[in-house]
Amino acid sequence: MRRLRPTDGTTIHRRAAVYHVSRCKMGGAPLHSTLHKEMVPLVTALKIKVREVEDFDDTDVEATAAADAAEITVENLIRDLDADLAKLDRADPTLNAQRSVFPGGFGQVIDPEGDAQLDVLPALKVRLGAFKAHPVITEHFARLEEAEAALKIALTAGDAADTRIEALFAEEQAARHAIRVQLESAYGRLRDLYKTRPALAEAFFLKESGSRRAKKEAPSPAEPAASAVTPKIG
Repeated sequence: MRRLRPTDGTTIHRRAAVYHVSRCKMGGAPLHSTLHKEMVPLVTALKIKVREVEDFDDTDVEATAAADAAEITVENLIRDLDADLAKLDRADPTLNAQRSVFPGGFGQVIDPEGDAQLDVLPALKVRLGAFKAHPVITEHFARLEEAEAALKIALTAGDAADTRIEALFAEEQAARHAIRVQLESAYGRLRDLYKTRPALAEAFFLKESGSRRAKKEAPSPAEPAASAVTPKIG
């Protein structure tokens, strides 16, 4: 029997389990019926877990897209803010607004990603508050707070989706493990059943080749070697 490993994918586990179920269904001994009944719910459970992971993966990707979009919105607002601060300085050079709000340039504020992006916004709003007397800055402040709140919600949803997909995948791995345990148990009991001819137990497990298709795909015959022609001398 080819013993499955934890690193083997779900498809390999499913094929091995389905083959075993089908062969046991064709057996005539009570043990075959018992093994069939034991494996069927395990195969069903694995299929369910695979579907759950695949379905929720779409939700996880959607949450990631939403978080990325929310972060880009914040970054674009900061770029617009920097441009308007520069306009204020051109109108009144004594303000020094752009350098006061972005002492190291606005790149230091937009470079952080994810939760780190949220970490730099409180200090930015404190520096920006000194210029709220200007209507354009008041408008920027309100838009920035709104975008910050949306980013928090999006990142929280993204983290929740990541946690859920990790949990579902762990459940899928547990379903694989259950199949490996059952196959090992079945192999031992079948060898006990065929005490005088234990090799017969191998017929109830998928071979290494994996499928009938693999057997049909015969390699192409090798090209015959070209006969060497010895040049005549003389």
